[in-house]
Amino acid sequence: MSPLVLIFEGLVAVLMLGAGVMCWRVDQRLKSLRNGQDGLKATIGALNDAVDRARASLAALDRASREQGADLKQRVEEARRMADELSILTSAGESRAERLAQAPRRREMNVEPGRPVRAREPRQDDRPASAEPASGRLLEALKTLR
Repeated sequence: MSPLVLIFEGLVAVLMLGAGVMCWRVDQRLKSLRNGQDGLKATIGALNDAVDRARASLAALDRASREQGADLKQRVEEARRMADELSILTSAGESRAERLAQAPRRREMNVEPGRPVRAREPRQDDRPASAEPASGRLLEALKTLR
């Protein structure tokens, strides 16, 4: 063997050793990538499970909101009916309070409802003195209820 062949074979051996080291490093990287893929697969599986649970939760929330919406709509309608009824009762009470407030004046003037008003001077003996403060308090109580 000539020295040139030995140098050439030594160079080939060094290159083969370098190729072996490179193959070993590539193999290590592929192993870590496969291990990372396994972790990625587990992560993707967990993510899919979380998405399924979120879909189920959204469906439950949708059902609950529809049920609560229907209940709320019923309550609002009932409250509106009650408000309308209360408005009617209030206006009726106000008109009665006005009539009650006008009644002592008519009695004082000897006027019947529907007849024209005639002026006359009030007399002290028409009503007892104790009835006047009581009717005034009643009138004030009715006004505060408005």
